[in-house]
Amino acid sequence: MSAPQPPSPFFVGLDADGAGAHPAAAAVSGLAGPDLVSGTRLARTVRQAENAGLTFVSFTDALLPAVAGSPASARLEAVTRAAFVSRTTSAIGLVPQVPTTYPEPFHVAAQLASLDIAAGGRAGWLAAVTRDAATADAYGRPVVGDLPREARDVVRVVRDLWDSWEDDAVIRDVPTGRYIDRGRVHHVDFVGETFSVKGPLITPRPPQGQLVVLAADGDVPPLLDGAEALVDVTLVGGAGVGAARGNVTAARERSPRAGVDIEVVLDAGGRTGADRLAVLDGSTPAGVRSPWDTRALRHVGSAAGLVALLTELATPGPDGRRPVDGVRLLPAVLDVDLPVLARDVLPALRAARLVAAPRPGATLRESLGLPRPANRYDTRVLAHAPSA
Repeated sequence: MSAPQPPSPFFVGLDADGAGAHPAAAAVSGLAGPDLVSGTRLARTVRQAENAGLTFVSFTDALLPAVAGSPASARLEAVTRAAFVSRTTSAIGLVPQVPTTYPEPFHVAAQLASLDIAAGGRAGWLAAVTRDAATADAYGRPVVGDLPREARDVVRVVRDLWDSWEDDAVIRDVPTGRYIDRGRVHHVDFVGETFSVKGPLITPRPPQGQLVVLAADGDVPPLLDGAEALVDVTLVGGAGVGAARGNVTAARERSPRAGVDIEVVLDAGGRTGADRLAVLDGSTPAGVRSPWDTRALRHVGSAAGLVALLTELATPGPDGRRPVDGVRLLPAVLDVDLPVLARDVLPALRAARLVAAPRPGATLRESLGLPRPANRYDTRVLAHAPSA
């Protein structure tokens, strides 16, 4: 009998968007306008997350503000923010949210490939769907009716485009003046229900081969033939720990990794998490439902309680497998909750050897324990692949 394989690395991501995950975070923090979208503030937050040993940070995105006219929602789009901090960090993964519903898939593929090049292989893609009709109007496009089908088509063609250049397609042969080997650049001709895309991409294959694709559970359905996992990491929620673990078990049937989104309101500044949450809910702008994202698991309370929760989720069972592969933390107010995470939560998890900080120079795939995929067009790799 073969020895059991060690469990995959337990990841701890962080949503580093705006003032925090709660819709009243900016109001309670007193942040607005230039202070909220300051590049200096963004770089400081991501460096703090990297120094704390977090696996990746995500950047939420939306074309339109949650509240019409609210300056709290003003920001550069997520890929630009991720690119901005890519040169001031060396280990942490950078995962912008990019919608699958209305942006042009070719542009999405090129943007994200360029980000992975700039970040030295640390980029990911949080593939999301857009449900409001106002965004369609802003793009000048008709409302997409079948959002899951659209998401599946977009992720599929973006993956095709990333593979349209083989790894050694760029040769840079100065004596002959040849930049690429044209035999290793492949055409993509995709026709979907609402769009068509022709390749190849205008950028070489990303350093990771394929960026890590993350998605909320249910947003990107699998291919009908099941031949390829479109999503590398599925993020689930749950009304309780048992429900979240069950959702992870189901999600692992569709993606190699599955983690849990956890909203976090920690005891801080002499106030309990419950008191802080009451103030936040009472300060929520009109027109925004509160409490916030009810899909996610939630922890309100002490840092020690959060450590206990994460320890329960990260500790391998008798079969050697963890109950979940990781978590993404959504702090209610970044400036309040992130320092507590960095001081009291991550060090305790590292001391228990449940998590490890990503090492400088590692790709996001390496930090998540995901292999670098072979190029689907590389006949040299396919010729040596084991037969089914």
